[in-house]
Amino acid sequence: MSNPIDMAQAFDQLNLEQGLQAQKARAAATRRPTAVGHCLSPDCDAPAFDNPQRLFCGPACERDYSRHKPH
Repeated sequence: MSNPIDMAQAFDQLNLEQGLQAQKARAAATRRPTAVGHCLSPDCDAPAFDNPQRLFCGPACERDYSRHKPH
C-alpha cells in the first residue's frame, strides 16, 4: 500500500512527463527563422555576417523581430 508521499511523488513524475511531452510537441510545431546572411529584423540594414548561421545583429534586433513577426 502506498503512503501519501509515494503517491505525491508518482503524481509529480507523471505531471513532469506530460509537461515535457507537451513542450516537445509545441517545440516541434514552432516555425524557426532561417538564416539568410543578414539581420532578419525588418528595421535593420546590417550587411551580411561572417557567420552564415547568425540571424540577428544583436539582442535589440532579435526583440524587434519578435515584436514584428506574426503570432
